[in-house]
Amino acid sequence: MKAKKVSALLVATAMVCGIAGGTTAVHADPEYTIKLCTEQTDGDPIDEGCDKWAELVDEATDGAVKIEVYPNSQLGAKADLIEMALAGQGVCTIADGSYLMDYVSDFGVVMGPFLFSDWDSMYKITASDWWADEAKQLEDEGLEIVSTNWIYGERQLMTKTEVKSLDDLKGLKIRVPNNDISIKMFDLLGSAATPMALSDVYTSLSQSVVDGVENPLTTLYNNAFQEVCKNVTMTNHQMTFSNFIMGKDFWDSIPEEYQTAIIDCGKEAAEYNNDLYQKQSEEMVAALEDAGCTVTELDDATYEEFKNACMKLYEDYEADGTWSEGLYDQIQEIIAE
Repeated sequence: MKAKKVSALLVATAMVCGIAGGTTAVHADPEYTIKLCTEQTDGDPIDEGCDKWAELVDEATDGAVKIEVYPNSQLGAKADLIEMALAGQGVCTIADGSYLMDYVSDFGVVMGPFLFSDWDSMYKITASDWWADEAKQLEDEGLEIVSTNWIYGERQLMTKTEVKSLDDLKGLKIRVPNNDISIKMFDLLGSAATPMALSDVYTSLSQSVVDGVENPLTTLYNNAFQEVCKNVTMTNHQMTFSNFIMGKDFWDSIPEEYQTAIIDCGKEAAEYNNDLYQKQSEEMVAALEDAGCTVTELDDATYEEFKNACMKLYEDYEADGTWSEGLYDQIQEIIAE
């Protein structure tokens, strides 16, 4: 089930209700209701994957577990949703390593700039003992990862003026997500990192509050940023994937058989999302060019300049104790296995 639009009264009710109680032999009403919340727009691969997840869980549990999908930040900002999950409410929200970093600091490294260059590397990381240890620490903080390996995409740069070099980027106000990694990365690249909600970007670009935005091509296109921003630079500065998290108290209240169904269906839904992403991403360059955008590929030397400018992020986070000493090298060893 997807909630396309939510009234203020319904949002307030949703915040209070959490879990739907009561059972019947035929599951006329769900025993458990999970509000699955993302900031993605309707039709985004992750949004479609969430719809698939809801459908699969409904079938697998004979209606005992109901997932309601709320795209477009309908139930609030991510930070607020995580706090709701920690408070025991029946919400499940998308969160990448930059947000999990607030609870288990080393998780943030998976969102580091230029960390890996293919999706097989991501799968190695999430299948590693290191990842399992981090997930256990997150549980101790009250959050449960119920699904991972949702490809969000290779993040690229879209600007009002052409960016072909680091010099071209200097001083430009680039919208970034409101997390320390993204802000620090674009500051290191010489721009003026400007955090704001994705839903505010179109207007901000239109009014020149910001000069550009970064995200996977699918997200840039699905948000219609090509209408107000005509230059795309293929920086590949991050290869990002997402997880879905719930509060551990709520998760532990769900019987094991339903937990298993949610996890298994989540894996299938993630694969569905990943397939959709790959199909859409293959079409995006042509679609953006058809919309009047100039798409610039960085040559190898320029790409290395961008990468080298960001390496200080790893050094600084390890030096100040934010991340464990040697964490970057540890991740590279996992990827190399």
